[in-house]
Amino acid sequence: MQYYMSRYGGHGMTFGAGKSSDVLLPEDQSVDYMLDNYANEIIPNYFFISSYDAKPNWMGGYEWKLFQSKPVKLGTLHHNFNEILLQHEHEVVSDIFITPYLYSNVYGVFIKTHKKGLKDIIPDYEVNFDYVLLVFIREQELVLKKNPKDLERILTILFYKMDLVYEGYIKSFTPSKTFLGKQISIEFCNQITSYLVDVDSDEKLIELL
Repeated sequence: MQYYMSRYGGHGMTFGAGKSSDVLLPEDQSVDYMLDNYANEIIPNYFFISSYDAKPNWMGGYEWKLFQSKPVKLGTLHHNFNEILLQHEHEVVSDIFITPYLYSNVYGVFIKTHKKGLKDIIPDYEVNFDYVLLVFIREQELVLKKNPKDLERILTILFYKMDLVYEGYIKSFTPSKTFLGKQISIEFCNQITSYLVDVDSDEKLIELL
């Protein structure tokens, strides 16, 4: 059941073809090829790949012990869980992490959703670090601790892809006490509960970025 979640590309099934999102992927799923030929350029020189659109084979659940470069926690998100179609709303808590991925200006973003709040609807849910977003800024070495605006843009894209664009879906975001978490502004944390409401298209997202 866990792998029907939208963060795993679980947007429904295509008869005889598995997950419908799989058909959107190129045959060559290498990071280099997908950055050159598949990634979405949302604003000039700012590209992303999201498992919410379609999950390439290098995204998905990771265990902490398997990380060579340990991700840095950005903060904790309290939000509605809408990654599986449910009859009633469920609130969950997710920690957000980030780490360089292959190149100095490419970053992987991971969600760790805690089991509390999910155990009743997904009894066999396993807590993982779910790789859901890759962000690439062309022609710029991304030093996140010196570019807090980029951190906030990355989080905005993440929450948009998580479909947290309805009133009350984001309850709160609390930045971590890590060196990166401390770069996220109080203004961003205060406004994020309503900032994305009704941002239901890439065009509206671009206006925020």
